[in-house]
Amino acid sequence: MRAVVLRWGFLLAGLLFLLALVGANAQAKRRALAELRAEHAALQARVAELEAELAARKNPKRVLEWAKRAGFVPLAEGRWAR
Repeated sequence: MRAVVLRWGFLLAGLLFLLALVGANAQAKRRALAELRAEHAALQARVAELEAELAARKNPKRVLEWAKRAGFVPLAEGRWAR
């Protein structure tokens, strides 16, 4: 009888240890996934900022202002510059 109890005890202890390992692994994966999701959200926000900045820089009025500041002459005025 004692051997049967020891056998079942070791089996249950082994199963509990295995369950603890699986649980710890799942917690680590869940933590890593949460970190990745937070990083992904931050990167999406950065992409949105960069796209808005690109759209603003492509605005024809801003391009014309930059060109005038840089010393470029618009084509319509270029032929009269001589």
